[in-house]
Amino acid sequence: MGKLFFTERTAKAVRSATRRFGILFVVSLFALVPLLVLGGASAQVRTNLSNHIHDPRGEPDLTICSQNLKNLGSLSDMNRRGETMEEADRSEKITALTKRFQAVDCDVIAVQELLGSDEDKSKAVLNEIGKALKYRTNLEYDSYVGPSNDKAARLGFLVKKSRIEYDGLTSFVNVELPKISEELDARKFARGPLELRLRVTGKGDAVARKFIIVNFHFKSRAFNSADGSDLSWETYRMEMAEALRRIVTRRHPETLKGDGSVLVLLGDRNSHFDSASAKLLTGELVLPRFQGEAACRLNKRGIPLCQPGAAIPPAFVSVLTTDPQTFRTPGTYRYEDTFSWIDDILVPVANLPFLYAEAGVEGDYDSGTLNLYEEASDHALVYARFNW
Repeated sequence: MGKLFFTERTAKAVRSATRRFGILFVVSLFALVPLLVLGGASAQVRTNLSNHIHDPRGEPDLTICSQNLKNLGSLSDMNRRGETMEEADRSEKITALTKRFQAVDCDVIAVQELLGSDEDKSKAVLNEIGKALKYRTNLEYDSYVGPSNDKAARLGFLVKKSRIEYDGLTSFVNVELPKISEELDARKFARGPLELRLRVTGKGDAVARKFIIVNFHFKSRAFNSADGSDLSWETYRMEMAEALRRIVTRRHPETLKGDGSVLVLLGDRNSHFDSASAKLLTGELVLPRFQGEAACRLNKRGIPLCQPGAAIPPAFVSVLTTDPQTFRTPGTYRYEDTFSWIDDILVPVANLPFLYAEAGVEGDYDSGTLNLYEEASDHALVYARFNW
């Protein structure tokens, strides 16, 4: 398929070479790109650098990334969240993040766990990353943040200024969620999904396209003793997934039909790819399937157990877990000895051709994960390249 990705054997060789020489070379048909690897970094990465020389579309027009920052804010805000860092540690973290973004050449970066008691404080942190990226790449980035129902953390975006025009920002922080049970109190999103609208000029002769990018961060499994269902907040995540899917499908019906614009859902779902909330987000299942004496129930892990015929064709598809090469990597997050796919990038079925690694080849997407520079975060960077 003209791709380069690291197998476990290759990863071991890379780690060995890294320990000896401190340099990792990512090879493409265009160049050898040296990536400085910080001491002790793991090299589990799927780069998926496609052969774009023979692609009639040329090089990808836009690379969209998502990164959970693992509580990045001012030093005082980070320490209040239990990070126990010195300023040197914080600077090293920002450097590691910028190396990730540079390695993948992100045009748009959606971020989660951006700390700050107000939007100005959070934006100042994003601007720090943008300044560090400009130092490394000589490219300028705009920053955008939104309101949050979390007093300490919010969502944001960094966007390259070249070829990209801002077209609006909408937060869904005040949306009341559908209830899985009428006995429960109505809830809102744990943070508040953030929709960024852009107009992107393609490379070469490619036309300009409208992009609608929705950044989300659902409730984590932490502090689950307060969850009356004893499912580590999975029913809350299910309500958020159902609400978000309903919102975007109602706001952008023409995009789902293939009007030429592109809709992207991305962020940290905080649940594995086979969970009920994951299925609700894609639309394979809908919340009424779990209500009353319905066709589906949950097991103790929050996995849906459904009667035949309960599932329907999805409205959205993950271009990470349905890509054969990307899905060979362990996942996007590791807790103790367990890896999981809690970070994701999804698009409507009509938009999938924009992500084909090779023109006209279905089911093989130009997507990937990058787990290098471990000081950056405990989550992998995830990305997808769009080509038209």
